[in-house]
Amino acid sequence: MRPRPLKNSYFWRGRCNFTNLATGPDRFLSDNPRFAASALARYRPQAFVDLVDRAGIAWHEKTQGQLFCDGKATQITDMLLDRMAGADLRLGTRIDGVSQDGDRFVVASSGGPISTGRSSGDGRQVDSQDRRDGARL
Repeated sequence: MRPRPLKNSYFWRGRCNFTNLATGPDRFLSDNPRFAASALARYRPQAFVDLVDRAGIAWHEKTQGQLFCDGKATQITDMLLDRMAGADLRLGTRIDGVSQDGDRFVVASSGGPISTGRSSGDGRQVDSQDRRDGARL
């Protein structure tokens, strides 16, 4: 069963800035500046552009490398939901841990809700676990 359409406060008038070609690690604020560099080295903005192109979603570039879909933002969320077919999407759920089982990742969750409007810190916890366990997320 497909979840209800996702609402995202970053969508403006139904349009979606889905990536920025000019992004770099220096444009992220973090207690660990190497985290952004590592994430961007593993998944470049062009990789997401290629994904959007394969999905047949038309897009255009605005200023400074900002890429927007020509249609509605739901094209991007639908593409991502289609790519996760067979996975279980749980929004607003605290992440207790991540482990690797062969070529799959297992996300452990207590199912407890997280507060809305601010970060739960789960990303930082997963990053720390990634370093301790040697897993490459």
